[in-house]
Amino acid sequence: MSSRSNDPAGRTALVTGAGTGIGRAIALSLSRAGVRVGLLGRRSEPLQRVATAISSEDGEALAVPCDITDDRQIASAVKLVRAALGPVEILVNNAGVAHSAPISDVSDDAWDRLMALNVRAVFVLTRAIVPDMRDAGWGRIVNIASIAAHRGWRYTAVYTASKHAVGGLTRSLAAELSSLDVTVNAICPGYVDTPIVESAARVISDKTGRSEDDARDRLAAFNPMGRFVTPDEVAASVMSLVGANSGAVSGHSLIIDGGSQPV
Repeated sequence: MSSRSNDPAGRTALVTGAGTGIGRAIALSLSRAGVRVGLLGRRSEPLQRVATAISSEDGEALAVPCDITDDRQIASAVKLVRAALGPVEILVNNAGVAHSAPISDVSDDAWDRLMALNVRAVFVLTRAIVPDMRDAGWGRIVNIASIAAHRGWRYTAVYTASKHAVGGLTRSLAAELSSLDVTVNAICPGYVDTPIVESAARVISDKTGRSEDDARDRLAAFNPMGRFVTPDEVAASVMSLVGANSGAVSGHSLIIDGGSQPV
């Protein structure tokens, strides 16, 4: 067990999909807790905006544009973050993509693309970062999954399969890494007010003729509380899993959707 404090302050985190939505909220929350943050994502401009926001609050961040479906780019990005901010002891696998189609319309390419981003990238990044955590004797891994890791809906077979896979990785890695004082947990939000939901509302509007506002309302209604989860609410849950008193919580899947699966 590490002789250092269990407080995350002064440590380095890496967050994927950090330029917008949930990833942005998580990165800002980590920085406000005194964590140095490596920001990964496909597009440079959103990452730079988050890095600037962190810097304006006297935090420390590094924006690294990266396609996390490319193993070589992952290796390069991790190397850059280590060199600039230090070994990574907090990993938030947030990046992901959604997909909806009848199974007969799902192409091999669509399957491969979702699995590469939603599953394989989680595995490759975790494998790359675990040595830092082993050396530190401390680590926190949070995988942003989905309520789809616990349920299934029509036309979401590929997405649902990918999120169930993340749940399996989470549970198995939690068991494997527990002796290192490394926790691994998943957060499973319902519908969150993000650009992905905006895109989904546009698709529904185009296909059905409903207004985008009506489409948004119908998506929000899937959450029992009748509204979207906010990115800040997801970020708050992440912080609870990386905080000073989080070491006994591992292998869990935290559903954040307002009560679809009460105890």
